[in-house]
Amino acid sequence: MPQTVLCADIGTTSLKAALITSDGTTVATARRQFFLCYTDHAAKEWLPALKEAAEQIHSQPGVPEPDAVCISGNGPTLVSFGGETLLWNENAPAVNTASLFIPRILAFKNKYPQVWNKTPFLLSGPEFLIWQLTDRTCTILPEKRFAQAYWNNQELAKAGLDKTEVSKLPDFLYPGQCAGTITRTSAALICTGTTGIKEGTPVYCGAPDFVSALVGTATLRPGSICDRAGSSEGINMCTDVPLKDSGIRTLPSVTGGLWNSSVLIPESGSRFEAFRQKIERETGHPVKLSELTQMLINEDGTKPSLEQGKYLLIQTALQAKDALEKLRTAAKGTLTVPADEMTVTGGQAKNAAWLQMKADITGMKINVPECADAELTGDAIFAFTGMNLFVSIEEAVAALCRIRKTYTPSE
Repeated sequence: MPQTVLCADIGTTSLKAALITSDGTTVATARRQFFLCYTDHAAKEWLPALKEAAEQIHSQPGVPEPDAVCISGNGPTLVSFGGETLLWNENAPAVNTASLFIPRILAFKNKYPQVWNKTPFLLSGPEFLIWQLTDRTCTILPEKRFAQAYWNNQELAKAGLDKTEVSKLPDFLYPGQCAGTITRTSAALICTGTTGIKEGTPVYCGAPDFVSALVGTATLRPGSICDRAGSSEGINMCTDVPLKDSGIRTLPSVTGGLWNSSVLIPESGSRFEAFRQKIERETGHPVKLSELTQMLINEDGTKPSLEQGKYLLIQTALQAKDALEKLRTAAKGTLTVPADEMTVTGGQAKNAAWLQMKADITGMKINVPECADAELTGDAIFAFTGMNLFVSIEEAVAALCRIRKTYTPSE
């Protein structure tokens, strides 16, 4: 009988969850919106959201209890033991460092000086929820080469942090490592018959959400491409060497010796969501994203109120095309041959009209994975590898990553 993992990903505005089996089946999914997401206590909503998502999944007929839990989430969000939260997209001071975390650590210290002095540990997003479930503090390091993007003693000292302050940063664990088991004392809210989660269930480390998404879309071979579309959008390509060009951010891949080069399209999803809400206010009734997209694509210019939305759709697709070209240009002279297709994950993966338009504009075949929120598939891959059901992440990717549909550019 297949093993099951309850996978959860902490986004900026919602928590996504799925029960996934070791044969690659997504049994059930759930999503819970956050209401405190842009407040100082955003993290206090995450455990109740996980409970509600688990209850929704467990309430469906024939759904088995999870054998394990795996957590991923946005980063570098930082959270104190008391739940005070500095989200990944809040302003941070300019610091001369390669670290993505040190500027945010300093920002947290400046924003919450009293909390900083009192909290014994400072945790990133998924690690805060892992601590709530297991009492174990940790920092998930996606791969050893990521240390430069996190921290080391020399960089922390250069930033002015003393030994006591440095001790607030938990030790590193890696994706797929077991952080501990769910304890009733720390997670009584979760250990109920309504969630299907039992005391003693092991909790595995996922990764920062973009890393989980790359794994869940099988973007682990040179030239493979992932379009990760959410509040913002990132076009990611696996490369054999780091690509160095203006506007390209390169970080290690979880596959040793390879890299992930990405171009960010800031706030693309947020801008369109703001437009959708504007249309709701104007019409006085709910408007689904898929319905609005189809309406905009068919727009013939007779409804001026819709022109802004159609412009946003086209602009986002053109920005994706430009990002792809930037990556292709930077990859020239390397062994990486960019693919003519990419796998999309996130909100856009559930929007057929938008994906067809993007395929037409970019000239790329666009694949939709079996689980549209591929971070959750990535979490399952990490957990099942940690459970020794697969000998490596690459073997688990080959077994669990499936394509549900492909959009081909129109002739």
